Amino acid sequence: MKKQFIVSVSLWLLFIGTSAVQAQDQQVKSVSKYECQAAFAPNFYSKNATDTHSASGQPGEKYWQNKVDYQLTATLNEKKNEIIGSEILTYTNNSPDKISFLWMNVDQNLFKNDSRGNAIIPVTGSRNGDKGQIFDGGHKIKSIKIVSTRNGKLIETDAKFEISDTRMQVFLPQDLNSNGGTVKLKIEFSFISPDFGSDRMGVLETKNGKIFTMAQWYPRMCVYDDIKGWNSLPYLGAGEFYLEYGDFDVIINAPSNHIVVCSGELVNPSEVYTTEQQKRWKIASKSDKTVQIRSVEEVTNSSSRPTGKSTLNWHFKIKKSRDVSWASSPAFVLDAAKINLPSGKKIVAISAYPVESSGQEAWSRATEYTKTSIENYSKRWLEYPYPTAVNVAGNEGGMEYPGIVFCDWKSKGEDLWGVTDHEFGHGWFPMIVGSNERLFAWMDEGFNTFINSISSNDFNNGEYKFRERDLQRGANVLTNPELDL
Repeated sequence: MKKQFIVSVSLWLLFIGTSAVQAQDQQVKSVSKYECQAAFAPNFYSKNATDTHSASGQPGEKYWQNKVDYQLTATLNEKKNEIIGSEILTYTNNSPDKISFLWMNVDQNLFKNDSRGNAIIPVTGSRNGDKGQIFDGGHKIKSIKIVSTRNGKLIETDAKFEISDTRMQVFLPQDLNSNGGTVKLKIEFSFISPDFGSDRMGVLETKNGKIFTMAQWYPRMCVYDDIKGWNSLPYLGAGEFYLEYGDFDVIINAPSNHIVVCSGELVNPSEVYTTEQQKRWKIASKSDKTVQIRSVEEVTNSSSRPTGKSTLNWHFKIKKSRDVSWASSPAFVLDAAKINLPSGKKIVAISAYPVESSGQEAWSRATEYTKTSIENYSKRWLEYPYPTAVNVAGNEGGMEYPGIVFCDWKSKGEDLWGVTDHEFGHGWFPMIVGSNERLFAWMDEGFNTFINSISSNDFNNGEYKFRERDLQRGANVLTNPELDL
């Protein structure tokens, strides 16, 4: 997520060193308990090895990880800001334990007026971010059914479930077997999107239509692991995420004048793009320079969208991912370029933004920033695993999901480079590494800020060179016991 918006959990703040932090440091030195020698002492990691985790942190001989595959559909009602969805999830229990119930995240319930997050986190000046908006928020679960096959016939049986704020417990009619047992659920749901969804999703009004940036939009499985069993901490807005991995098959039905971008690969481009745009996509997939798929001038031209239907289905797939997010708008300018990976594989960098954000000092360079960031991190650390890298201009300060990020539509220049590089840096930690951000958000923010500093020095021969700062000053601020978060 964007640096300016994660004060409560982010080690990256140690790099900021603004005059405000310097002033506050003088006030909190006497009360802060932070000691760098203690925080990073030789015995910092003191866990003994187990069958599933070696003392070095590598997977042990009997390491296991559960899996969940999703088939998702979403229909966007742009007038009501409503998403009507369905999901069929297949959950595989690779653990040595039998499981009698499932825990799921229903994060949209944060935006219900009686949610725990609304009760304990101020509406203004926090990530809660709905800015006093009053609307009928929250996940509405129409039904949950257990899908099975009997004598070659598909059987759907109602499942019992209970919802507690942002968590949902689904009771299984019989225990799910260990070491590979599977269960399939079918869930029908809907929700109305908040305008400012805890700075992670939302709806932005532009002169050419709304931009919908959709995240935490479907009920998602909680992680069952060998450390805590079910990880079912509630979602309060400020906390991050911990999710299982699997394969996603997603169909998004949106008005035909919209362009939709999503985590993963679009598998039906001929159904949703004009003939000319398909030609441009082919050029972009081979070009190191940014190629316009839909220009500023074409946004208001009806010929830039397929005609003859009121809505279109956009079909995306992504494998070995822990989540999927998407964006939809009639206002999108769209451009793209080739990303060169160390293995020789070629994928595509994509940017989607409104006319108001265009310009070489702003989002017209977003694809260049995206391409450079992904190529650099792939070369330095580990090859990027997703088929596309999508940068979307929305009303979030900055938020990351597998293969797609939402960045501030008003960002320009160094700020746009910084937020783009930061959010895509999260593609490595936690998207690939899969850490438990609900408990250890400092891990992904700390590592990400470290690689951001190197990336900024690398970019364009230091165009936005990283400025070194006193790290300990920021640590004193963050560890002040009187800090009001």
